[in-house]
Amino acid sequence: MRLLSGAALAAALVLFAPMAALAKGSDISPADLSQLKSYTLSMDKINAMQAAMDDAKRSGMDKKLNSTSDNAQSLAQMEANVKAMPGAMAIFAKHGLSAHDVVVMPLALMDAGMCVAYPSAAPKLADRVAPAQVAFYKQHQADLKKVKWLSGGE
Repeated sequence: MRLLSGAALAAALVLFAPMAALAKGSDISPADLSQLKSYTLSMDKINAMQAAMDDAKRSGMDKKLNSTSDNAQSLAQMEANVKAMPGAMAIFAKHGLSAHDVVVMPLALMDAGMCVAYPSAAPKLADRVAPAQVAFYKQHQADLKKVKWLSGGE
């Protein structure tokens, strides 16, 4: 089973759908590319995201997030949209996650995963993926497979 397919990520939470569109590479600004490449991945934050997703499901917030429509064209717009949902932001903050984490982490993981699964794609993603992100993904593949929000699990 491959992690971080576009479909699995979108299935995890519709909130991430606009990120998947951004991830496909259409007209990403140099500033956004820099933010993606400089994001530091950590299992602590990935596990915190799982805890936040679990809390959202228990509270019914996941239904509200799933009904969210978002046409953001930049990471800043996506972060603003996350911040505009106080209930969701409270859940993320409770687990030590910022709007930046919520928006950038899934993209950084998806890009690193693409580089690991398809090494020939790595040069095409070099402007947005750091070698450290790819190394993190390789090192933690077994742990990442257990994280439900990454694989589209319940």
